[in-house]
Amino acid sequence: MKLQPVFIIEELEQLKTISDPLRAKVLLYLIEKAYTGQQLAKMLGMARAKVHYHLNELEKHSLISVVRTELKNGILQKFYRAVARGFVPSEKLLPYVSEVENYYRERTLSVLGRARRRAINAPEEAFQIPSSDRTQWPIIMTQVEVKMSKEKYAEWLRKFRALIFELDASQEENGEWFYLTTVGFQTNEPSFDPVVEEEER
Repeated sequence: MKLQPVFIIEELEQLKTISDPLRAKVLLYLIEKAYTGQQLAKMLGMARAKVHYHLNELEKHSLISVVRTELKNGILQKFYRAVARGFVPSEKLLPYVSEVENYYRERTLSVLGRARRRAINAPEEAFQIPSSDRTQWPIIMTQVEVKMSKEKYAEWLRKFRALIFELDASQEENGEWFYLTTVGFQTNEPSFDPVVEEEER
């Protein structure tokens, strides 16, 4: 099954369904690959019945689908997969500020949680550096706070997304696998103290 690049959420009930913290986490797994309810329950450390309830809700609202079935020990196992790599509320849902906010907050938290698990399970070589020259490193860890207009920030994000699409489009058959995740959002105040340059004498 080929995932759609983006699924436009048209119904408020779909948005509410996808804004649930557990469903947001489940959906993130199902964007990556197909899993059964039992597999997801094991990974999440939850009761299978609870996970199946949430899978049914996601499927009912056309956010995931069964991509294959397997018969194991006389039991038919369903493998679920997300219908798209990304989910975006349509323009008509934007007035439902609370639901849209909940969706993106939970999605951000799920992405960060998944990135943490990926880092824990990464091979040792992922964190080895070839030299002190940072331009040669196959790893990036950065935090930055910037102060600018929303318009200027949005313009920079457009350029950054274009670089991500370029990266995704230039994959090589015999290359190594790399994982990249990014989050960015408005904050109330900075967390970092400003760097004060010493006065020149």
